[in-house]
This record gives sequence, structure tokens and C-alpha cells, in this order.
Amino acid sequence: MRKIGPMFQENLQSAVVEGIKTIGVGKRGSKSLSAELVQRILGEFREGHVLAAAKGAFFGALFIKGVTEEEKFLADAFPAGAFEDYSIFVKALASDAPANIQALCARILKKETLDKDTSQQLGDFLFSALPGDGLRGLAASVLRVRYETPDEFEGLLASLQTTIELPFQEEIPDGEPIVQIAEPFDGVKRSYFVTPLLARHVQGLGYRVVNLMGRNSGPKFGNNLSGFVDAQQDLDATLRLKSRKGLAKAKPSFGWYLHQLDMSQAMDRWVDLRRQTVKRPFMSTLERFVNPVNAQIVIASAFHPPYGEKMLTIAERAGFPGIIIIRNGLEGTLAFPIQRAVKILCSVKQKDGTYVREEIKFYGEEYLGKEAAIEERLENPSMEENIHLIEEYHTKGKTSYAPFDSCVKATCAGITKGIEWIRGIINQ
Repeated sequence: MRKIGPMFQENLQSAVVEGIKTIGVGKRGSKSLSAELVQRILGEFREGHVLAAAKGAFFGALFIKGVTEEEKFLADAFPAGAFEDYSIFVKALASDAPANIQALCARILKKETLDKDTSQQLGDFLFSALPGDGLRGLAASVLRVRYETPDEFEGLLASLQTTIELPFQEEIPDGEPIVQIAEPFDGVKRSYFVTPLLARHVQGLGYRVVNLMGRNSGPKFGNNLSGFVDAQQDLDATLRLKSRKGLAKAKPSFGWYLHQLDMSQAMDRWVDLRRQTVKRPFMSTLERFVNPVNAQIVIASAFHPPYGEKMLTIAERAGFPGIIIIRNGLEGTLAFPIQRAVKILCSVKQKDGTYVREEIKFYGEEYLGKEAAIEERLENPSMEENIHLIEEYHTKGKTSYAPFDSCVKATCAGITKGIEWIRGIINQ
């Protein structure tokens, strides 16, 4: 696993990062900066210690929030008039960025929303190697704080799809339909993840499964699939999918692993930018809805309530024939809790191109036929123990830790319900 460098560790402790965490929350959570923090941030700008994307993310959030009298002191870090004229500001922030992108970023600072085509134009810059990381951080922050529109998500995703490497643009080998599993890449810190066992179960339903994974961009650094693969030195290297041709081989027990770096270098580069911008940007959502293997069904999760509907819409606009979004699951994973209801949000593309949706409520205790003694809530569970539990369940069908077994059974049963509903609509 690639380690976090000292520059990033230092960045985590900076006043600018503290500022982003204060003003970059969103429409309802952002707060104004204290006078003391304003002066500390201004000092970091004057000393030249702030990375470009972090600087852009900070000021993008500040302008969208609205600048207080105290925060106007930060204008001292820019040429005169920069806080009144956004064209002056964006040029000072990234003078080497393309002129049309500078103009576009000045527009979004005015809280303009973008149509699909203009969003794709923005995305073409964001995912390029052109200079202008300050504007990349700014755009990511502005879209996050004011919330991205469906058109913006669609345009950015269309651009992101064009960055997929040539080995994942080849013909798909004949075989069973493909299910793409894509849980949050920053992983889990309060539970064990069960994704490999879920993939095994879905493959038993007559599918090939591809698990998307990638470097952890934060802000949470929990156990994830990338860490799971990296931690197993003896894992067969062929399980890591390097091209579509690999799908012609026999199905691995837990499906294939597709690393973001092998799929799109542009996407992987954004991991480093996201570590600078701190807050989760649009990429945290979109990276799970690229479709490098022409999957028939995508399975993802949305922990926070508004994101279930939003992610269904994104997946529909991406053109996936079948969609399953897990709402109210265990945070950071696809796993189901036992003591509370989970919403399985499903959508299927019909012959006329429109989608039909269904919401299935799943109760773990009801399915298992017994009340759960506890709801799993751990503190930084070890990857080593997580791997041991997965391997034990895989070989024996159970483990010595009952909550893990219950979670696996409930998750597999719930996902099966979603897949069965999708099949039923497709077969009508």
C-alpha cells in the first residue's frame, strides 16, 4: 500500500486545513472563521507553505459560504480587487491555467450552475495534465459546498469515462453478465468489511464480479479492499484485473480486483489532490460509477440520507442497466447492520430507455429470526483480523465471531433481494 508522505502529514496539521474543515462542510454545516484562525491562515499564505489545490479548495469554500468582515483580511494574500472581481482572483490563483477555464471558474464562484456540456468541458480540464491545480481544488470545493447538480455530475462523469486506459476499452470476453461492486474507497473504521464474501455470493448467482478499488484519499483512513489485497503477499497476482481480456479466465473465488491506477491514471492522480482539499469532492461519488467493464449491474452504498436518490440518478445517467444502492448500511462499506432497517434502492433500465425504481426495506433481525445481542461497532479493527474472518468464513461457512457471520448472511440476503427484483423486471 502506498504510504502517506510527510508533506501530506504536515498538511493535515495546517491552519488552512483547519479552515477548510470549518468553512468547507456544506450548505448547512459551514461556519465562519475566527479572527485568530484568519491570521494563522494568512501567515501560511504569506510564507508560501500552502499547496495549490488546498489553497483553491479553501477559497472556493470561503466565497460560496460568503466572506465575513473578519475574513476579508485574507484578501491581503492577493492583488487589489481580487475579492470583488472573481476574474482577478482566479488569475492570481492559477495564472498558468487555460483562459477559458479561468473564466469558467469565475462563473461558478458566482454560484452559477453548469449544464452537462460545460461540466464536461470543466471535467476535461480537471482530469488533464494541464497546469492549474489551484483551480482544480477550487472547482471541487465549490461544487461540494453548494452541491453538484445532476447535469454537472453527468458531464463530469462523461469526461471521467474518457480517461479509462485502452486495455479497458477492448471487447468484453463472452461469459456471464458482470456485476460491478464499488464501495467507498476510504474504507471502514467501526466494523469489519465483508465485500469479498459478498462478491463470492453474487458470483454464485450467475455473474462475474469486478470489485473496484483504489488508493485511499481520505478524509477517513479505514480498512478497504486495496488494503485487503496489499496485505496478502501470497495473493494470486492474476486476481488484479489488468484488462478486459482477463475476464475470459475462470472466476476467482472473490471476483476480480480492479485498481483505479490500472484503469485511469488521471483518476489516481486525483487521490493526491483530494488529500490536499481534505473534504470529499465529487470524485468520491463518481469514481464508483465509471464503467470500465461494461457491467450490467452496479452495487454501491450511500450512508447519508440525501445521497441515495442522488446516486441512483448518477448511475441512471451513466447508463447502467441495473442499479443497487444500499442506504443506511454500515458506514464506509456495503455491509448490512442487524438491528436497524436497510433500504435497498433499485433501478432498472427499460426497453424505452427510461428507468423504473423500487425501494426494498430489509430487516436483519427479521431475516435471521432472532434479535442481535449487539450491533457491531468497533474502534479501528485490524486488517489482519478482518482477513482472518473472511478466510475462515470462506472455508468453514462460519467464524468464531457471531456478529460477523450475521452481517455476512444479512448482507448477502439483502443484495439477493435487490438482484431478484432487477431480474424480475428485466424478464417481464
